[in-house]
Amino acid sequence: MPPPGGGSPDPHRRGRRQVLLIVGLASFAMAIGLFFLGRQAEQAQQQEAVRLEPAAAVAPDPFTPSVAGPVPALRAVPARPAPSPEPGKVQVAGHYGSEPGLFGGTGKASACDARRLANLLLRDPHKGRVWAGTLGLTAADLRRYLSELTPVVVIMDTRVTDHHYREGRARPYQAVLQAGTAVLLDRYGVPRVRCATGDPLRPPAAVTKKVAYTGQSWRGFRADGTARVLPSRQPLQALVLTDVVTGERFVRPVGGTGATDRNVPGTSGSSAPHGMVAAVGHTAAGLPLSVLAGKAWRAAEAPWTCCGNGRPEREESS
Repeated sequence: MPPPGGGSPDPHRRGRRQVLLIVGLASFAMAIGLFFLGRQAEQAQQQEAVRLEPAAAVAPDPFTPSVAGPVPALRAVPARPAPSPEPGKVQVAGHYGSEPGLFGGTGKASACDARRLANLLLRDPHKGRVWAGTLGLTAADLRRYLSELTPVVVIMDTRVTDHHYREGRARPYQAVLQAGTAVLLDRYGVPRVRCATGDPLRPPAAVTKKVAYTGQSWRGFRADGTARVLPSRQPLQALVLTDVVTGERFVRPVGGTGATDRNVPGTSGSSAPHGMVAAVGHTAAGLPLSVLAGKAWRAAEAPWTCCGNGRPEREESS
């Protein structure tokens, strides 16, 4: 009812109505916001992050400065057939570390300085212990272990478990290394170091959720074109690599840094059958090396790998 004499409504009542309207709108907006936040949280729980790491990029919190050498463009690397995944799934193809041409490099040149990496890690005793612990080693094993690794270049986008060094600890995360990334391989042909960051690497962990890729992508990246490396059945004496400039095959002894590389006459990255396993043997003098094609192995037949101290480690797959 209007006040006696036809005056205006009570200003206090009108103010209360405005306050109630504002409170109602704010509550509605908050409810909408909480609903969308809940949906985002639910979606995040159903996804698993995999970080894309370009070849020369420095990821957050690296273990050391780069120890990678110059890597030429992959001008002569043959295209490898991509798997045909089931609808809605991303399958990561498995390749044995002994497969001829799986890795590349440049003849007579090293893509990574393992000696410098050892010096950098041993300058900080705590960091050295943390780094070694990710691979089941002790700090006393570091220099010997790194000296036995082989510098190469991955020539396929490759899934790994990488590690940040943050707050004094190694923080694992799933990653894809771009083709052209310099790494160090162990004697089973498994990547163990990313040279641009000094990070220790382990085989990729199984991804059971929908993959959410983070980081910087690159031209030609395909989720269904990534690979994972399976350990060879036996410790390798040498690796058959693809020269990324010429496309020719050459042999590098395990632990070699280029000085003892030997060519494989008459072979190129496109001429050898894909998926064949090499048996590489030393002569009494250590070189030359003979390369013999072996039978093809299925990726599922390699459930084990070994870390630097020889203890078996369950192969993680995705």
